[in-house]
Formats: sequence, structure tokens, C-alpha cells
Amino acid sequence: MVNKDGHWLVWMTLFLAAYLSIMPLPSWMAVARPVWLAMVVMFWLLVLPRYCGMFFVWCVGLIMDVMLGVVLGQNAFAMLILAMVTQTSCRRLRLYPLWQQAFMVLVMVGLYQLIYLWINSATAHIQPSFMYILPAVTSALLWPWFSLFMQGLGRRFGAV
Repeated sequence: MVNKDGHWLVWMTLFLAAYLSIMPLPSWMAVARPVWLAMVVMFWLLVLPRYCGMFFVWCVGLIMDVMLGVVLGQNAFAMLILAMVTQTSCRRLRLYPLWQQAFMVLVMVGLYQLIYLWINSATAHIQPSFMYILPAVTSALLWPWFSLFMQGLGRRFGAV
């Protein structure tokens, strides 16, 4: 059950993830930027599935669309698909060890990136490349440490 005092932690981590998603990076690092917002949403869906629902994820995606200045609904749609896949496999994912969770993060964030690429190529005439999947790889590599850090935060502030 969620402690009422821990709700601010969910919002603060989402704000931090949104900031990390738009923070300027050198071009060689920006190509492999982890998908922070998707990772935070996946973590909270796994830990607090009753608090973080589909409407919540849709709103987070719309806020990200506005922050990035992309087609309205682009991140929201991709985030919604990611949330649906995460929620359907939620019980299994929680039982996996961290390295298996990282592989599933690779698959799910890769799906998120492919949906995002599909919408981008349909609206902005962007040429698809394999470099578009690189953020999924970096997100999967960071997942074990990210998950442990977020679990520690959740326990420290009574959100979990």
C-alpha cells in the first residue's frame, strides 16, 4: 500500500527524468541517451501498479510531448503501449532477477523507440537507422543500478 507522504516521490522522480530527457548533451552522447522517463514509468508501474495507471501514463506522455515540441500524442501513444506491456507482464517481471529485468527493459524500451520512430518517420520524414535503438541498449544496461537506486529511494521515503 502506498503511503500518502510518498506520492511526492513519484512526481519528483518523473520531473527529474523529464529534465534528464531534455538536458543538453554533446552529440556523441545524445545518440545513446537512456530513455529516462520510460524507465521511471516502468519502475513505478512495477512497484505501484494501482497508483500509476494508464491515464497517469498518458498524461506523462503528453507533458513530454509539450516539453520536446513534437507531434502532440507521439510520446503519449508510445508511453501508453509501453505501460500496457509493462502492466500485462508486471507479476512476472517482479519475480525476475535484475539481469532478466534488464533484458525485458531492452525489449520494451526498444518497442517504445520503434513506435516513436514510426511516428517520427510518418510525420517528419526522418530516415530510420539502427542507431535509433541505442537508447534502449543503454537503458537496459543502466536498469539494474537504476532499479536498486529507485527501490532505495522508495523505502527511504516510504513510497514502497
